[in-house]
Amino acid sequence: MVKFSKSRVFFLTLPLILIFVLANIAIGPVYVPLIEVFKSLIGMKVPYTDRIIILQLRLPRVLLGLGVGAALSVTGNAFQAMLKNPLADPYILGVSSGAAFGAILANVIAQLYYPYFVFYMWIFAFVFGLLATAITYFVSRRHGKLPPTELILSGVIVNLMFGAGVTFLIVYGWRDVQITSFWLLGSLSGAGWHDVLLVGISSTAAVIFFMAISKYLNAMVAGEEEAIYLGVNVEMMKLLIFVIGTLITAIAVSTSGIIGFVGLIIPHISRRLFGSDHRISTPASAVFGGIFLVACDTVARSAFTPAEMPIGTITALIGAPIFIYILRRRVQNV
Repeated sequence: MVKFSKSRVFFLTLPLILIFVLANIAIGPVYVPLIEVFKSLIGMKVPYTDRIIILQLRLPRVLLGLGVGAALSVTGNAFQAMLKNPLADPYILGVSSGAAFGAILANVIAQLYYPYFVFYMWIFAFVFGLLATAITYFVSRRHGKLPPTELILSGVIVNLMFGAGVTFLIVYGWRDVQITSFWLLGSLSGAGWHDVLLVGISSTAAVIFFMAISKYLNAMVAGEEEAIYLGVNVEMMKLLIFVIGTLITAIAVSTSGIIGFVGLIIPHISRRLFGSDHRISTPASAVFGGIFLVACDTVARSAFTPAEMPIGTITALIGAPIFIYILRRRVQNV
């Protein structure tokens, strides 16, 4: 009898992922036959309307969803290992809200004063995402540790603080409140190839980086003392993970708005299926995060026609009950 390792099983699922992507390009308010999607992607002739829908609307949207989902998931996976806390993720820690504030601030400055500031949106998102992370970290820190309850409360406070700042910027600088509010709840609509390229490069770099430091992440999961004994510069590694994770999250937020719970629940699913070794849980989190977000986006744009539901609403409806379950189990085990 042939035995398959978990890593081999993971890589054997990759062809199924390709079929999944094709199916999600086909599904929408206007259904496009799957064969037309395949023919269009390989350069064969298809009806003009179908070609526009596939190549200019849905393909970049699906690819952006894969990139954003991967970025948020691998960041959440690394944060949970670094903090030894299963509740850590960019949304809970306030990184996403800080990044959203920075992105909107850049847009306000671009609209009111200097138009070229719109090209620096991801830089503003990174700076304020890093600020939000630092505030959450230092507020929740107690005697050198990060208790789960304090971490969550600090994240809530930071989210509220930057949420208030976002509201101020919208009222002060933007007139189209409805579109901005929709974007803040998470949306992949209007995805362009520039967004796909930016997120694709950053999420791929994030996966490579976190896989490269997987042995350090594995050591940190065992405990800081064990990691130090194995020669890991724990504090330097924490700083590096925070900075890289915040940068990746900021780029994702600047293109898709705030999408919560992806970085929380997907790493748990990946570790449950393939184990806690970050050499496999990192790419597994990236793949399943992308699949999850694309599936949620397909539901958001198809199930409520002619309206479109913000994707953050779908992820929250799925992620909030799982978050409550993880929190209750964590408290019971303390």
